[in-house]
Parts: sequence; structure tokens; C-alpha cells
Amino acid sequence: MKPVRVLLFIGIIFILSACSMASLKRTGYETLQNAQAQQCQKDLNSECPKRESYEAYQEKIKGFETTHY
Repeated sequence: MKPVRVLLFIGIIFILSACSMASLKRTGYETLQNAQAQQCQKDLNSECPKRESYEAYQEKIKGFETTHY
């Protein structure tokens, strides 16, 4: 019975780490977007690029991977 509990515990850790990695990636992307927007406003540039959502960014990356691999 003990090996089953160990495997279950390891499975739960993998699931939680996968969720936290997705959250870290999203947070990192949004932080970079915010920094770019602030820099653009600081430079008084009237042509600041439109912010892209994380979902749109992921779709673009998936499209790039499928066409180049």
C-alpha cells in the first residue's frame, strides 16, 4: 500500500508544478508587456505598439512551431 501512496504523491507534485509553470510563464509575459508599455509612455512615443494578450501570443507561437518543425 505504501508504494501506491508514494506514486500518488509524486503524481500530485507533477500536476502542481505544471500548473505553477504555466502561471509563471503568463506572469513573466505580462510583466514584459507592462515594462514595454511603461517605457513607451516614458519616451513620449505616440506610436506605442498594441499589447498582445498571452493567449494570442501562445497561438502565434504554436503556429510558428507547426510551420517550422
